[in-house]
Amino acid sequence: MKKIGLFGILCLLLSLSLLMGGCRKTNPPPGSATYREFKDRVIGLQFYKEKAEGENPQLTINVADKQLARRFQELLGPLPRTEDPPEPWSGQKGYLAFRYMEENEIKASPFYPFWYGVGLPSYIKLEDGWHLVPGEFMEKLSPLEEYTEASSDIEPEDVAFLKQYGWTIFYKIKSYYGRLPESFIHESGEYPVSLYYAYNNELCRDIGLDISPYLGKHVTVNLYKLEEPLPAFLAPRQQASRAVVVKDGSRIVGAWLDAGRPYGFACSLKGRTLEEITGKPFGEWVEQYVNHQNPQEKLLSRMEPERVIQAYFEAIDRKDPKTAHACETRRRLTQYLFEGMDNNRLYNYSYSVNDSEEISNILRARVIKIEPHRQENWDKDTRTYRVEVDLNVKRVINYESGRHIWYMTLRRESPNLGWRIDQIERGSV
Repeated sequence: MKKIGLFGILCLLLSLSLLMGGCRKTNPPPGSATYREFKDRVIGLQFYKEKAEGENPQLTINVADKQLARRFQELLGPLPRTEDPPEPWSGQKGYLAFRYMEENEIKASPFYPFWYGVGLPSYIKLEDGWHLVPGEFMEKLSPLEEYTEASSDIEPEDVAFLKQYGWTIFYKIKSYYGRLPESFIHESGEYPVSLYYAYNNELCRDIGLDISPYLGKHVTVNLYKLEEPLPAFLAPRQQASRAVVVKDGSRIVGAWLDAGRPYGFACSLKGRTLEEITGKPFGEWVEQYVNHQNPQEKLLSRMEPERVIQAYFEAIDRKDPKTAHACETRRRLTQYLFEGMDNNRLYNYSYSVNDSEEISNILRARVIKIEPHRQENWDKDTRTYRVEVDLNVKRVINYESGRHIWYMTLRRESPNLGWRIDQIERGSV
């Protein structure tokens, strides 16, 4: 019988403890090979986080896709031997486990201690001691806590297309099949899906594509995680690099880069921004996609900033979220597409994702006073006000019922759009 040593016995006992803790029937039996012996036969890997002393580690990442597991195993590299990690350890601790083939049977490895942290080296303890792990490994593995459906099911034509522009697909996050909006035109207070596609279509045009002929039609959308970071000007969102590929059948009709939550708009496959492509700032650009004949749009565009603030709270008080959102700038509305988003999606499906803890949580709203704030910072298109408001809320989430001070910055994105709320900060009474 092969000797595995004290460390191997401890890892084996931990493996058995975790296996017996759940899903006994679906877990493969423990193998006897060491990491060095099975590393070229890896078909899956799992990552467990250590939550608290005395508790079993929690499974947070499970890579069952064979190709993807092999890719991550390759990222571990040569694993040079090193001294023990410094104690006390200021980072996080977990365990890395593998599935591998042995004589046509799937086997489970021991649970290898894995220490890591932001700005710290990463370490793994194998059968022969501690080894250094490349920083890239955990950097690329961590997103799989969210991307639970990640797979190597990548369409070859998408690989070739993105490669033309220097982008390499790491894995597919998800595919969607659905209908594009009927138009790029945004109506007052409407959820801004039309602006999502209008914006990204400008990025498509930068590479000679155009999704406008497909408006109102069903398309397939592939969302991919990329190997490379986004361009430097998108820091600190560079590592969130994703690519969106829109297809009519097998034909690619649109593609752009995306940064996911909390704000997904990024740049074209050439690395150019909307402003660079169109030669216009957002406010001037978006004006062409607004229905200026909408009666509510006309009314709001003529209001002074103080009246817009009053209209916002009046709409909240009468449970009219659409009008409340109509009082906000289009740039602010696009933030609702991504704030609090499940990163397996392209965007949130409605305002409700954020409104449930904000606008929809307010039972009553009464404006007590509106007064100018820091007028020395005002310019022709930006003004800030100190607003005292009395609010009753259903649940205590971000604030309690009572009087509150909100600092509200209003912006005129373009002269024809008038003043709208661009930013809200809460102060203290």
